[in-house]
Amino acid sequence: MAYRELLPHPALQPFVDRFWILTAAAGAGPRRILPDGCIDVIVDVDPDSDGCGQAAAVGTMTRAMLFHPQTRVRSAAVRFRPGGAAPFLRLPADALTDRVVEVGDADARWIAPGDGDTPPDPVAAVATLERRLLARLRAIAGLDRTVAHAVGRLFSPAPPTIDELGREIGWSRQHLARRFRTAVGVSPKQLARVARLQRAVDHLQRGVSAASVFNLAGAAADLGYFDQAHMARDFRELAGLAPRDIRAARGSIFPIRSLLQAP
Repeated sequence: MAYRELLPHPALQPFVDRFWILTAAAGAGPRRILPDGCIDVIVDVDPDSDGCGQAAAVGTMTRAMLFHPQTRVRSAAVRFRPGGAAPFLRLPADALTDRVVEVGDADARWIAPGDGDTPPDPVAAVATLERRLLARLRAIAGLDRTVAHAVGRLFSPAPPTIDELGREIGWSRQHLARRFRTAVGVSPKQLARVARLQRAVDHLQRGVSAASVFNLAGAAADLGYFDQAHMARDFRELAGLAPRDIRAARGSIFPIRSLLQAP
């Protein structure tokens, strides 16, 4: 399985985290996809596939998914930042949560109209995706960046509580929840859990060498969990594995480290 990421055009960076390309043989080893708050649009660019040129929107996930391809995969995709897809899909993000929907059903057939116009080369297909997003961006005006700011705060190294975040941006807790469900697909509390999981996986993968021993209690405290049991419970619910299994899964589980950096 080969995975490659490409940076978006600067004008798209407030909305798009990365473009990515995935190629895999049938029966390739599994890859655990963590929840990350993002919506992806994935285009099939395998010229031998019956679905070549077709695209699907993958909604925000609330739990990990194990991807184990049974047929050959050749895909080009865009990963939107949390909340970044809403202006392009014109569909409430919570209508996609934990779902995979054809782009036509997400009012976004313009992303991949099909009919043989999708380049079979994945890099060329990414370039086509980028051009279509830039063209769409020019038609979007008056965007409110408050949700993007709030998302960035939740993914920061020292995130605020939900009440603190609401006071910071001047929104009530109820209004914040409504806006997040519409733009991101999950509540601020759920996204905060996802962001903490992403930070935790990054921390454990970077900080654990083959010769070292997990200090899970210390890691839990550093990462904002109440205690080690709280961290273990969150990992089971969101990632489907225990924190101590992160080292063994390093080759098949990847945090989205770009989300942990300022856009």
